[in-house]
Amino acid sequence: MTICWRTAHARYFCPAFARCLANAGLLCYNKIRNWKGGGLIKSFCFTVDDNIRFLKELTETRSGSMLEHPYLAMYRRLHQEFGLKVQLNLFYRMEGFELSQVSEAYAEEWRENADWLRLSFHSDRENVSPYEHAGYREVDGDCKRVHDSILRFAGSDALADTTTIHYCLLTEQGLAAMADNGVRGLLGLFGNDNRPRTSYGLGDGDAERIRGGELLKIGNISFASIDIVLNSFKTEAILKQLAGMSERDCIRVMIHEQYFYEDYCLYQPDFEEKLRATFSFLCEHGYRSSFFGDLIS
Repeated sequence: MTICWRTAHARYFCPAFARCLANAGLLCYNKIRNWKGGGLIKSFCFTVDDNIRFLKELTETRSGSMLEHPYLAMYRRLHQEFGLKVQLNLFYRMEGFELSQVSEAYAEEWRENADWLRLSFHSDRENVSPYEHAGYREVDGDCKRVHDSILRFAGSDALADTTTIHYCLLTEQGLAAMADNGVRGLLGLFGNDNRPRTSYGLGDGDAERIRGGELLKIGNISFASIDIVLNSFKTEAILKQLAGMSERDCIRVMIHEQYFYEDYCLYQPDFEEKLRATFSFLCEHGYRSSFFGDLIS
């Protein structure tokens, strides 16, 4: 029997007993059983990269609730419909704006919604392979700056302890900096059997295992693959790929913020519909939404 308590179904299981099982090697964080009903519940993770614009707009145009912003309102609808948990990975700056300017007016609302909506570090800004050759100090400074900003305007409950680094490249020193900043998990791009690749400097053997769906812990950080970048495919192609993965215990999908906006050059008018079709398929096939951090020991 495989059990996981760190999910929405944790209320059916005793955390202390779960820790004993984990210490004995009997608990798996990727397979979930509803202790009350006994049925297998698989998990999916949803993350969004390149986020900052919505925070700029929230700061410049105050409203009664941050969830009135169209971008966050969409995620709330999907949360209400599918129990979706959303992790938004943040840039520190964009042209004319940086996280130090984000309003603290919504701090309480961030705390109230942290059970399904969290934030994390992604990169200092939009640029190609920002940390491919970066040393400890640069990665540490950029990560701390984003984390400190999140703590200021959203609080500790909203700060995730996993992320995806922009372009998924880090040196050994960069990985050490992430671990020292409390990051326990990294999602990356590992390609497929036809077009394999690696992330974060991992070797080909490790990359192959991760590509096949494994969650691999190296040192203090757990690594897993982003299985589909949703903005790269039409809905029909996404559903076809998901069907080929539907026996996996966990599926991880990602999208980028900018494709949501009508004035973006590659705007996708079906942004929400694409997400709804993805989450509908996953839920219909026995998956439940989880934060990546809740699936790693």
